[in-house]
Amino acid sequence: MCFMSKYIFKIVLVGDGAVGKTSIRRRYMGAGFKADLMATMGADFAFFRTEIDGNEVEFQIWDLAGQPAFRNVMKAYFKGSMGCLAVYDITQPKTLEDIDSWVQEVHSHADTFPELPVVIIGNKIDLREEIPNSAKTMHGFIKAKSLNADFIETSAKTGENITEAFTTLARQIFSKTSKLRDEWRNSHDFLKKG
Repeated sequence: MCFMSKYIFKIVLVGDGAVGKTSIRRRYMGAGFKADLMATMGADFAFFRTEIDGNEVEFQIWDLAGQPAFRNVMKAYFKGSMGCLAVYDITQPKTLEDIDSWVQEVHSHADTFPELPVVIIGNKIDLREEIPNSAKTMHGFIKAKSLNADFIETSAKTGENITEAFTTLARQIFSKTSKLRDEWRNSHDFLKKG
């Protein structure tokens, strides 16, 4: 008989408006692609259970609006986050430029880990032929490395790499929680010996 460990991970999806955050969440949860989704107002919330590396994981996914009018409200949603998917649209360079401020904002309000696990997602790769400069992928990769984050390109329309983005983030969170657990055990062992 195999017993799986169960984990609950609160994660946030951030990025400018219309980069595809809701489409990514919907696609991951098994819903089909809808080209005419309405903009998220404030925040949308969903649960999704899955198995990752033999562990049962329940994601609490907070899909946050990207419009500037909601920026101040969102800070409360960052609290307790264990990971972040920061999304930009590969056809809109400005959305990549804004990733820095999104990630910094999550880092400053999440209060869970000293450095929150982050995956930078370049979405809408199904529209790659519309991009005049093929170096855009490299720009996303460089941005991710400067933020100490993993980088994945996805298509919410086709589903390409959507599961991989969530799996990569879950593995980062596993690593962080394992490291913190080991540090806690070591500090308590030291106290017992002393």
